[in-house]
Amino acid sequence: MKLIRLQEQIAENTCIHQDIVQDIIPHMKDGENIVFSVCRKDNDKEMCLSLSRDNDHIFAKGSYFIGLDWLSTGNVAIQVNPKMNEGYEIDYIRMLNDSLTECENYNHLSNLVTIYFNKPSIKVSQQQDLLSIFLITEYLNILSLIVKKGLKKSFYIVKENLHNKIKGRIMVDQNMRTNIAKGRITNNVCKYQVYGTNSPENRILKLAFRFCVKQLEVYKYAVNTELLNKKVRFIRPYFDSISDDICVRTIKTYKGNPVYRDYNQAIEFAQLLLRRYSYDITTIGQNDISTPPFWIDTSKLFELYVFHHLRRVFTGKNEISYHVRAHFQELDYLLKPELWPNPYVIDAKYKPRYKECKTISKEDAREVSGYARLSKIYELLGLDEESAIPIKCLIIYPDQDKNEFFTFNREKEPEFERISGYVRLYKVGIKLPLINYKGIYYPSERY
Repeated sequence: MKLIRLQEQIAENTCIHQDIVQDIIPHMKDGENIVFSVCRKDNDKEMCLSLSRDNDHIFAKGSYFIGLDWLSTGNVAIQVNPKMNEGYEIDYIRMLNDSLTECENYNHLSNLVTIYFNKPSIKVSQQQDLLSIFLITEYLNILSLIVKKGLKKSFYIVKENLHNKIKGRIMVDQNMRTNIAKGRITNNVCKYQVYGTNSPENRILKLAFRFCVKQLEVYKYAVNTELLNKKVRFIRPYFDSISDDICVRTIKTYKGNPVYRDYNQAIEFAQLLLRRYSYDITTIGQNDISTPPFWIDTSKLFELYVFHHLRRVFTGKNEISYHVRAHFQELDYLLKPELWPNPYVIDAKYKPRYKECKTISKEDAREVSGYARLSKIYELLGLDEESAIPIKCLIIYPDQDKNEFFTFNREKEPEFERISGYVRLYKVGIKLPLINYKGIYYPSERY
């Protein structure tokens, strides 16, 4: 099997390097266009990567996704790695960790990672296994949130072979096979209810937690796991009295109580993590592992990251709102500051090129300006549609020359950089965390 490595954010009509082309051409017809995509609401598809063939040339167009998928099942796989510039690489794991310190972000994790378990797995090295560390980071953050509140107690069924005692109901058939047939007439196989924390759902969480701990041992020489290990030390005592003895069938079929949203989310991630390792802990630690095809939406991760930093500035109740819905549309953030004179409609755009531009694309300008003209937004901000001046709009983009936090504060409105050609439309950058190549190793790519 051939594994072809590319980078995210490939510009449209980029010609792939000839060394890579030789592996792709046998699996594409002349004039063929192959699009890798993920499904969104209403069956809309979002493009992750596009490849097209023109005679002996392959042209690519990338998006804001990293991941792994089949170009030709069983023969050629495509791996899209984080973009690297001038010797540095974005630390997506730290971005995720920082984002999940904001509790509201747990409500917006859907579609961040898309995994195709229905496709055959792809063999990669442990060092290239970005999916596992991403899932582990999400899971440990969700689990730490749960144990802070305390593990949930519930009624659950226990089957036990009791000596000189009967509790609950005797399992007649099983008791005959286990005890009576062997002459143990004083023993009884009983089934009874218990109220406590050693329930099936907590056992699932404990087993997934064990998988995480073991996998972090593998990653300790590849990525900075200090923060994740700190979470492990915090979580571990809460599960000391919980068994991890649970059958695979129970894990697959378990359905949580919808009343407990946090628990439901944790169970879903635990099931996802265990399924990713085929419920077999012995697969952890191998040099080559099989991973299902997947895609990670880095633009959505940037949204979560920006919201975390906005909440650090605007600490007042309901000052900053995330994913406000109005007139069948959903804007990124709505800022209604307590101390600033002006409200803002804010949009996060994972487009580093905005650092060099005095303006932005027409599509982005129309999008954020359109949000700022919705009647519902005026209503939420308490503004009169007829007399109020246009709402200010702000684009937030990555800029590695800035700080890893916003330098403005909630007391005084700053003078944001004005976007040329537009009225009351501004932009501001924020630096993304980096790793200095002591992190996951990705061989250099050439287009």
